[in-house]
Amino acid sequence: MAASVPGLGAIQPGDLTELRQLIELPTVRKLANRGLTDQELALATKLADATMRPARSGDVPGYLRADMTFHLCLMELAGDPALSEIARLLLGPALTREPCGGDLMVREAREHRELIDMLAGDLVSAADDLLRIHLGRQAGGGAGVGNDR
Repeated sequence: MAASVPGLGAIQPGDLTELRQLIELPTVRKLANRGLTDQELALATKLADATMRPARSGDVPGYLRADMTFHLCLMELAGDPALSEIARLLLGPALTREPCGGDLMVREAREHRELIDMLAGDLVSAADDLLRIHLGRQAGGGAGVGNDR
């Protein structure tokens, strides 16, 4: 099933994954290399933690909104408004994806926190690897709550 993204036409889930990886991976690397301020770290941690509540309760729409907010925050912290807007377009279809289960939402919510911990600990390669896996799940049918591989 193709996702209709305004300005981007019909895009397959795998294409969305590739586009998100092209944008999010270098952006997270940039954040990791420059480091997060205490204020940025507190905000990113709060948003990562906010994905856990709806994940644990099985609130799919709530999880998808929190997931989108978390990922957009990372893009915005990089300070490039164009990247943030592109990420917003790519993340929009995630709000209508079919869920794949509460266990996967909880796992991915934990990954959000792990990613922030890795960024705080200057673990650039580990953060890159985790984000690649995290984003890669959407190729099977859902960003944030896609098929588990």
